[in-house]
Amino acid sequence: MTWGILHLRSLENGDWPSDHKDSGYTGSKGSRHTKTKFLPAALFFVEITARLKTTGEAGEALVDEVQGGIEDYEGLSRPAQRALNFISGWRRRRMDYKSWVRQRRYRVNKLEALLRNQGQLL
Repeated sequence: MTWGILHLRSLENGDWPSDHKDSGYTGSKGSRHTKTKFLPAALFFVEITARLKTTGEAGEALVDEVQGGIEDYEGLSRPAQRALNFISGWRRRRMDYKSWVRQRRYRVNKLEALLRNQGQLL
């Protein structure tokens, strides 16, 4: 996903960046039609932007940070990491972003409390 975010402009124009093979996504299955090359790049752009819109400010932070040169996951801010986790995957999530964040926080808090009760977390 970060590769797609980094190349949003060229994908929007229907062009695959020259380094598209780094991502492993070629956008086609070797079709001989010249017009089909445009569609996959544009569809990839639409899918990324649709997923990013669901994350609100966290998605905006993710785009700013990735396009600003942050390349590794650990270098991203916590909201940007959450947005990246939410938008990643082969399909869209069925729940909205705020519910997903609440659910994850609940699970983390529950796990920390369980470990604390067992004396494994200081």
